[in-house]
Amino acid sequence: MGPGVILTRPQLRLLLPLGVSMALSLTGDLTMYSVLANETDVLGIGLGVVGILLSANRLIRIPGNILAGGFYDRLGRRPLYLTGLTLGILSTLSYSLARGFWPLLGGRVLWGISWSLINVGGYSMILDISTAADRGRMTGLYQMAFMLGLTISPLLGGTLTDALGFRLAVRWCAAVSAIGLVLALVALPETRPPGDLPPRTRWRSPTRQQVTAWLGIWQRMDRQLMAVTYLYLVTFFVNGGVLVSTVSLYLKQRWGESVVLAGAVIGVASLAGAMLAMRAGLGMLAGPLAGFLSDRLHNRWPVIWGAILLAMAGFGVLALPAGTWAVPVGVALAALSTAGLTTAIAALVGDRAVGQRQGLIMGGLATAGDLGSALGPLVAYALAVAVDLRWVYLLCAVGLASGLVGVAVARSNPQRAFK
Repeated sequence: MGPGVILTRPQLRLLLPLGVSMALSLTGDLTMYSVLANETDVLGIGLGVVGILLSANRLIRIPGNILAGGFYDRLGRRPLYLTGLTLGILSTLSYSLARGFWPLLGGRVLWGISWSLINVGGYSMILDISTAADRGRMTGLYQMAFMLGLTISPLLGGTLTDALGFRLAVRWCAAVSAIGLVLALVALPETRPPGDLPPRTRWRSPTRQQVTAWLGIWQRMDRQLMAVTYLYLVTFFVNGGVLVSTVSLYLKQRWGESVVLAGAVIGVASLAGAMLAMRAGLGMLAGPLAGFLSDRLHNRWPVIWGAILLAMAGFGVLALPAGTWAVPVGVALAALSTAGLTTAIAALVGDRAVGQRQGLIMGGLATAGDLGSALGPLVAYALAVAVDLRWVYLLCAVGLASGLVGVAVARSNPQRAFK
């Protein structure tokens, strides 16, 4: 890549269909996060199971990410990625037909399988066509597309739900996701060179030597891998788990079913969607910036450190007994930190994910994020029946503080430090 060139032509040919299709696939899932807590009567469920439904897709991804990574390493990228997009559309359509806990749970599990294929595949394709010199930028721009999806999805889903009702709204969301599938069918390239794919005849249980070699990759990373994996888990616990799943309930606790702003009555679903859209919009700016800075510094750690401090400040503001200004300020700070952390950590691990085990390594990192995301709603809603949500947000700030300790421990081992 020459001076002043942000992306090469092959990188652009991948990122455009990959980013857009991934962003549009999020529409149904983020609508559930935006409105599910307020649509319990329509769907025939109780508030107590909302956390379970919002976590089910993440729980299935804990084993699913590793399996998806193994399949990507064996079978290539494009077919599995397209399969993931298709399953995502089917899961969104299922929400429009389901009533009761078990049908909804089935739809959430199907989405979890879908996102394992989409997420692990997306990062694997980026690793295929990036190097340590530009991986931060590639990851940052992909993160920007992800944040674009987070911006569009809750705003669209919340607005459609207030206007048309939940069931018709999610059908429209499925149609939006289908646009991304069509684009990927037409334009998404296969990025894994045929020569890099293991022979199909070797599709069998790994030998003892193969297992030892794979474990050796993780063993050589030791403290750094554990530190960034823990950071990834905490980041998704507090942001992708707690904050995203509780913002609607938090707004309802403070303002009721609707809010009057500038003489207009705005439903809580629409307002929650707007908050989540603002969160994602800020992340669109922070992700590429974090990636560029980590490339420019030739060191990912300063970006990670600063992002943790921003996140702690955001949840600290949300935990304050302050006026309504605290909600958008806290959400904004959390948004900036999330984009910075996920971009820098993914690029950092990607620097070491070489050879024919890229999918497995990125699948392992994604599993840590999904574990955090799955635990977030479960813990938040379990505590919300007993304490004010401000105390839950304070717990999040404490968890992030423990991430600072993890960074300090990892950086104390410079012989093996990630650069």
